[in-house]
Amino acid sequence: MQPSVFDISVIINAHNEELLIGGTLTSVEQAVAMAQSKGLLVEIFCVLDKSSPLTSEIISTWATKHEHARVLDVQFGDLGLARNSGVATASGEWIAFVDGDDLWGENWLTAAHQAALAEPRSTIWHPEVNLYFSARPHAFVHIDMDDPTFSPSILALTNCWTALCFAKRSVFVDVPYRQVDHHRQIGYEDWAWNIETIALGNIHKIVPGTSHAIRTKEESLVRRTTAAGCLPYPTNMFRDILAERHASRRSSDPSF
Repeated sequence: MQPSVFDISVIINAHNEELLIGGTLTSVEQAVAMAQSKGLLVEIFCVLDKSSPLTSEIISTWATKHEHARVLDVQFGDLGLARNSGVATASGEWIAFVDGDDLWGENWLTAAHQAALAEPRSTIWHPEVNLYFSARPHAFVHIDMDDPTFSPSILALTNCWTALCFAKRSVFVDVPYRQVDHHRQIGYEDWAWNIETIALGNIHKIVPGTSHAIRTKEESLVRRTTAAGCLPYPTNMFRDILAERHASRRSSDPSF
């Protein structure tokens, strides 16, 4: 009998990856198998957003071979809204995202869950290192908000963390992803989400000893968003930081 509540809900977001999604599914299988070996209950949601026929066929066939895997077919054409639909259907205490052409390290779910249980603060977890491959190979090291060199002002210039994160389901319910609108130059749903979660008191941390592999393409959503001159959805985070600093200076210097 399928349990009503799982420890972790894995959400795979797919669109038009076709044969490339095979590697993603294999990496998910390996990470889930390790988590299950530690006694964790894991469910998998494959969210197909305007998916190509071949992508849908591959995932649907794969899902039938896994007891706790389900397929959601949506027509948003928006990655953030597709993620939200997976969260809305999931029953796990924790959510873990992976996109349909990226790869998890085998220990990702297990290590992230262990780190999360040991941290009392509301925290979003990221791998320590991202290895980008294919079109533009490079490495990207995530920064931990507890690192003394980190400042929230960095997020005014660049996104510090990818969307392949691990956090309590309640975090994603409280802060759903915003819909992008390239005509209004609103984009980078994960960048905006990172800012908004911090503004509400969450922190972003790394899980030591973990890595993801991210496929880069010559034509990608990020490049289209950049070409459209988009910025993240506006939040009050930077205004609040300035107000807090102003109040601090006034309290230390009444003449200010």
